Amino acid sequence: VYKIIMTAVPIFVLMGTAGCGKSSVAEEMQKALGCEYIEGDSLHPQSNVDKMAAGYPLQDDDRWPWLREIRDHLTKKALEVKDLDLQSKNRVVVVTCSSLKKVYRDILRQVPTDIGTVVFVYLKGSQELLLKRIQSRQGHFMPASMLQSQLDILEEPKEEEEAVIIADIIPTPDIEAEHIICAAVERGYLPASL
Repeated sequence: VYKIIMTAVPIFVLMGTAGCGKSSVAEEMQKALGCEYIEGDSLHPQSNVDKMAAGYPLQDDDRWPWLREIRDHLTKKALEVKDLDLQSKNRVVVVTCSSLKKVYRDILRQVPTDIGTVVFVYLKGSQELLLKRIQSRQGHFMPASMLQSQLDILEEPKEEEEAVIIADIIPTPDIEAEHIICAAVERGYLPASL
């Protein structure tokens, strides 16, 4: 039996539309693993935040610099934890980023493979549940009216084409994080010692 030694840092990108629970699940994963966590929205330039808050969907030209910024942050964070013990659960980076199109995910996957292995976690839910969640949250810049524009451009990742874990958004974030970590261990994305 061969034991795969992963020298690259596992990077989990929690993706999906507004309302799927990216931040809540990422926070639970960070709690469980004691790992690095980057909130992708915090890296948006103010012009993007203002545009979305006014109810205008971002265009690809708005997204490219933001996606490259996230990729660069991921590379930097992975380098910071790369020298930790390979079996350490802290040797993981979690980031939230909607990553709705494959071309967006392709940019995030540009982390050098000797530094990090990028795995997407697609938080999938019905339009009704997503809308209900968006309408109930307070103080977020993304209005509920923007959900349809996100669903219109969503290219769901396929497990046979991309390194992805597909997770249903119905469970509570702590249970969902537990399921994701178990799936990551089963697929060899995380060491079996976790």
